Amino acid sequence: MLFDHAAVPAHSSGSTAPTDSPAWTSSARIQNYLLGGRDYYERDRELAERMNAKAPFLTDAFHYERQYVLAMIQALAIAGVRQLLDFGCGLPHRPAPVEVITRVQPDARVVCIDRDRTVHAHGRALLQAPAPAVLEHLEADVCDAQTVLASPEVLKTINWHEPVILLFGSVLHHIRDTPAHPVAVLINQYKEIAAPGSALVITHATADFAGKPIRKAAKFMAKAGCPLYLRSRDEVMPLFDGWALSAPGLAAPQEMTLEHPVGEEAASYVGMAWKESGR
Repeated sequence: MLFDHAAVPAHSSGSTAPTDSPAWTSSARIQNYLLGGRDYYERDRELAERMNAKAPFLTDAFHYERQYVLAMIQALAIAGVRQLLDFGCGLPHRPAPVEVITRVQPDARVVCIDRDRTVHAHGRALLQAPAPAVLEHLEADVCDAQTVLASPEVLKTINWHEPVILLFGSVLHHIRDTPAHPVAVLINQYKEIAAPGSALVITHATADFAGKPIRKAAKFMAKAGCPLYLRSRDEVMPLFDGWALSAPGLAAPQEMTLEHPVGEEAASYVGMAWKESGR
């Protein structure tokens, strides 16, 4: 099913920009365009092309990052984890994480979380989880952990006594880190409730590999009403504190897949960590 570009919603977790107007850009719609999808406004396409002009490797970088996420979900499902919280899930793009985990674990339990109601309308139309799998859509801001964790969608779907995948794919870099509201403290609220054997998967934009082009692209997004907070390796690492980071640690997605050389084309860090017993 394809959607008319004029009816496509924005993805805005962590952003104060309106989510239902073509006058504003959306990180999810930009990502959808760069991944070869059709769910975007003309304004999103124009911004994505401006960003690509400054960072021609950006499209490949998005593909590498997505390959990493799907590979991690599959590996974790094969390892026996059958629960997934997809934070800032954004617009559906196939294959989606819920589709990957249910292929391996037919009784998987998944909650897709995003504060944009039209994202969920599209998700309900495009994403299915045949029984005995369970898929719930939660309209909530990932920054409001108390609301998320107390929601009926999460309470009736996730068994916190069993391992769960906490997936923060391309969402944390849209959340401002302040002394009053540190991103690490936000993540810890979800980490603390997770059972041993749970996994934390994070992808986060950075300028460590290709400084000038990525910083320029981030400025384009900020001017368009979609802030992008680039963070260094030292700033992303604390998000995994207390959990065992899997080899090779925090790295570029190309390095994790071992399929592509790592160079200036990297635009993000990716990493996966386990919660060990006693944590």
